[in-house]
Amino acid sequence: MNAHKKVMFVDDEEGVRLSWNRVLSEHGFDVTTAEDGAKAIKKLRREPVDVVVSDLRMPTTDGIELLQWIHDSQPTTQFILLTGYGNEEVERRVRELGAFEYLNKPISPDMLAAVVTAASILDLQPRVPDVEVAEPIEEAEVGTRIAEEETPREARPKSGLRRTLEIVGGLIAAPILGLLFCIFLPVIGFVALFWTVGRTIRDAVRPVTT
Repeated sequence: MNAHKKVMFVDDEEGVRLSWNRVLSEHGFDVTTAEDGAKAIKKLRREPVDVVVSDLRMPTTDGIELLQWIHDSQPTTQFILLTGYGNEEVERRVRELGAFEYLNKPISPDMLAAVVTAASILDLQPRVPDVEVAEPIEEAEVGTRIAEEETPREARPKSGLRRTLEIVGGLIAAPILGLLFCIFLPVIGFVALFWTVGRTIRDAVRPVTT
């Protein structure tokens, strides 16, 4: 499923790059790495990828600056920030720039692979910011409360994690539903056939009244 999906992993620690390169390669991705944002941009100019997974704190060009460049220059590339030093302000900025997901370390290999898979499915769609730039605090708080009261829950923007879980859930549910369909369809057909044959026999042996 992940064949030919190109992923770039950006981190200034060589051991981390090697580890995640191995993990994502085992899940079928075509993986390249870069040791900081500046080198990542240089590579991306030559060969764009479907998904970029980046650390936050790096020398020369950090994860936010890399995301800003991707936002401006390659808007169809999905971006995932992976950090152990995040805070609400960083997350808000990452969402404003349209990152697919913001993940806190530590994270399991299977979870990261699932998030990257979900992001790669959307690689042909431009990234849409989850959060709009805030107005002054007083007006923003009032506007948020009014919007939440007037907007149906199902119509509100989804967070990246919720979107990810829905996509992954769909990937899991589809084969299960198909299996159930294959199991119960013959049963339904057998019951219908049994009922039809039984009715035919009953009609054939029913005494004829004169």
